[in-house]
Amino acid sequence: MKKEQIKRKLRILYRKKWPIAVMIITALLLVAYPVVSTAISAKERFEPKTPLQLTEILTAEKDRDRITLVAHRGYSAQAPENTLPAIQKAAEYGFDYVEIDIRQTKDGVWVLMHDENIKSVCDKKGKVSSYTYYDLVACNVVKGANAGEYDGLKVPTLEQALRTCMEYNVIPMIEIKDYTKDGITKLLDIVEKYGFTKSCSIISFEREALELVREKNKEIKIFKLVSKLTDDEMQKCIDAENMGVSFNGNQKSNTPEKIDELKKNGIELACWTVDTPETMLKWVNEGITTFVTNRIYYHN
Repeated sequence: MKKEQIKRKLRILYRKKWPIAVMIITALLLVAYPVVSTAISAKERFEPKTPLQLTEILTAEKDRDRITLVAHRGYSAQAPENTLPAIQKAAEYGFDYVEIDIRQTKDGVWVLMHDENIKSVCDKKGKVSSYTYYDLVACNVVKGANAGEYDGLKVPTLEQALRTCMEYNVIPMIEIKDYTKDGITKLLDIVEKYGFTKSCSIISFEREALELVREKNKEIKIFKLVSKLTDDEMQKCIDAENMGVSFNGNQKSNTPEKIDELKKNGIELACWTVDTPETMLKWVNEGITTFVTNRIYYHN
């Protein structure tokens, strides 16, 4: 076979094979991206974050005085999220409010947990709803900011969390992650038992959960959590009775114009999760005064 013929065959082979190679590489990248992205996100979620004092962002005291800061999952920048030490740290750093996530165990006990599966923070795995509370207390919280400083740290019940809020004089913002109708009744009974009905707020991405809360209690403050303020979501928020909106402050589609529209309709607003001076200043300039944060604090 002549040299030119060999070269021609190689060129033909190259033309035929390179699209396949590109497709394979693209497919591998698409598969790998969510895994890598999740790993990076998890690392950021559980690592301690350098606290940022509000005075470094808002220099004028009159501006700081109108700001309400809510510690996200407790002060999760300094202690494992949704634990009693995280609530205590929130108080130490001057927070008046603390956000906590709740789910029900198999036997109906409300406990603090963000994810459906406890493996994200514990030394065991499985859905919260598959554990009785008795079995859940055998698990230890081993992931989170400075987790190594807390041996034998347990997943707390809502009651334990509210007792800690009372002890440290902080007000809970309670996010319902999953629920049953009976669970909502039990939740409201617990909130009333510890005297937080008039001061706390209940938040959720689940509109039906909030409607159940409102049906059973006309007094307690509720907020619909919204990631993207789509036209449909905007209208639902405007049509809802006595329901605030807590929106993602990092989502570009949540524009100042949409926030103005909600304000014009008399809707109480909060903003999550705000961890940088730039994001906070953006929304302060738009009249937002309540911020859920992992990092920004009053004082300690």
